[in-house]
Amino acid sequence: MDIKLNMSIIRRKEEMYHFYYRAIGDRIKKRRTELNLTQEALARGICSNTYISKLENNKIVVNKEHLFLLMERMGLGFDQIGYPEKMVDILEKSIKYFFYKDVKAYTKLFEEIEKYEFGILIYVARLGYYVLTKDFVNAKIIYDDMYRYLNSLEEYGFAAFLIFGGFYNIGINDFQTARMTIETIEDKLQNDHILYGMYCYLKFIVYGNLHYFNCSRDALTIAENTFISYSNLTRIKELMFYKNIFYVYEQSFKCIELEYSYKNIVNKSDMNYYLILLSFTTNDKLDYLDLLEADGDYYIDGLFLKAKHLLDHNSEKEYKEIKKELNTLHYKTKSHLDYINLLKMYENSELTYVKDYLINYVLPYLVNNQNLFLMKFVINEIGRILENKKRYKDALLYTKKYDVYKYRFQTKKNITI
Repeated sequence: MDIKLNMSIIRRKEEMYHFYYRAIGDRIKKRRTELNLTQEALARGICSNTYISKLENNKIVVNKEHLFLLMERMGLGFDQIGYPEKMVDILEKSIKYFFYKDVKAYTKLFEEIEKYEFGILIYVARLGYYVLTKDFVNAKIIYDDMYRYLNSLEEYGFAAFLIFGGFYNIGINDFQTARMTIETIEDKLQNDHILYGMYCYLKFIVYGNLHYFNCSRDALTIAENTFISYSNLTRIKELMFYKNIFYVYEQSFKCIELEYSYKNIVNKSDMNYYLILLSFTTNDKLDYLDLLEADGDYYIDGLFLKAKHLLDHNSEKEYKEIKKELNTLHYKTKSHLDYINLLKMYENSELTYVKDYLINYVLPYLVNNQNLFLMKFVINEIGRILENKKRYKDALLYTKKYDVYKYRFQTKKNITI
């Protein structure tokens, strides 16, 4: 390793240790309060009252000898305090496991850190684990709670939190917030290859979903080179998966081919979404929709598209079978959209009602999920219905709404229907 780079890494770690030793005061204060000890009682025979006050307000770096004596007086175990050297090691491991998408190693680390009651870097590590395992319920709890403690993070820990937080926002389809994250951290990551590679990967996904395709491609090149340089095959395959999704978004259909190897790196829900997207690229929609996994998300959405396709092609027997399954799942899954009612409208050629349902229910649902691609198809369907009703001016105005929504998403402005 280059001597200057090695010295820079050592210096950075020393600065991190120094920073986090200052934060031990929070744990000391919490324990002292639990024991109903005054600062004077805690300090007696060890240090001064002023020393305790400065320590609890994170104004000094604690002397290790004093720390051990204070912990002994309060009955704090050595594995409860969370020494900065250990915490920084945990943070670096969590970043490494997240980078390689090594769920097995990250799970082992997660189990090891359960003994710590609190530590700001423990919170960051737990957030990364929940995001990697797609446990967005627990990720939200940590993500929201972390904002109270951001001042307790130095630059490296803060950047790791924002990277994990950015992928959390991707996981809940909040690409606008994820983009704000991108704009916050780029200048903080240039000297760390792994974090910068994950930043570019984050940028690639966010800009692709916001249909900023040129910016997305620029980030793709850097992320791809980083993953290749670290022989990170899992992330390379995952990157290609998203690359194909964005080909669909750009309507570069000639570049698309279905890779079954993706099943080894993405979950059933993501694969179902991918298959639904591919169904929009061909007239033979069943080639993809027949491959949907029943126990993954988006299955009910794919069933609707399958039923609509069968209805349009007068495949009455198959249509009734799919409609029956769709009806069962509608009540079982408490679907956000009433696909059965929508199909009945299409059956009866009640296109005005179809248009109203798309405007009042389907479009807001897609706006909430920030899905510009499917919004475009719904808007075009609304325009087609308006044209059939000879409302050409309204049809033209409505088809322009896609550009309005895209602009508002990309500029982080509020969107109203």
